[in-house]
Amino acid sequence: MVEYSSGMKRLIFIMIFLLDNVSNVAVASERGAEILSTQCAACHGNAGIETDAPVLYGQESAYIVKSLSAVKHGHRRDRIMMVLHAIAAALSDDDIRDVAVFVAGRDACQVGLKIDHRREGFRAAFIAGRQKYVSANCAHCHQSFHHHAPRLVGQKAGFLAKALQQFKVGERQAPMISSGEFALSGRMRHQHRVRSP
Repeated sequence: MVEYSSGMKRLIFIMIFLLDNVSNVAVASERGAEILSTQCAACHGNAGIETDAPVLYGQESAYIVKSLSAVKHGHRRDRIMMVLHAIAAALSDDDIRDVAVFVAGRDACQVGLKIDHRREGFRAAFIAGRQKYVSANCAHCHQSFHHHAPRLVGQKAGFLAKALQQFKVGERQAPMISSGEFALSGRMRHQHRVRSP
């Protein structure tokens, strides 16, 4: 019988643990791909490119889980996602996790979103939008995965316009966004909660 040192035993344990987790992620991703193709792709894939449904590819998995769970349990309802309410209600927690794992591992560029960079006014509109994004400090949450906020860059303009309008009138809420300040200022401002030591 072969004797292994404690360091070698730890290494073997870690390798077994990692292989088991890689297998679980692969199964989750496969199941997530199946759910996405049968229940979500009509709106969130290339087939729904002309709709205002958001692009899901490349979103953080924790955000997808949080959002789908909120829709499933009736905590998030809005007119953009009326069809999603019925779909989410039928998903198990494992299904939601599997979809989240799958879409998080996909490149948003796989969705054929067409942007006419040459159209008149595009450059000025892009610069103005970028300035608002920077001045409102949107990147603090929307480019930092630790906030569980959705990725905005590369998202459909129609979806963003509707979502921002819903925040403005208070139909949608998020912990860091004040709809009152947004309505008064014409743009979102973040209220960062500062904890005393």
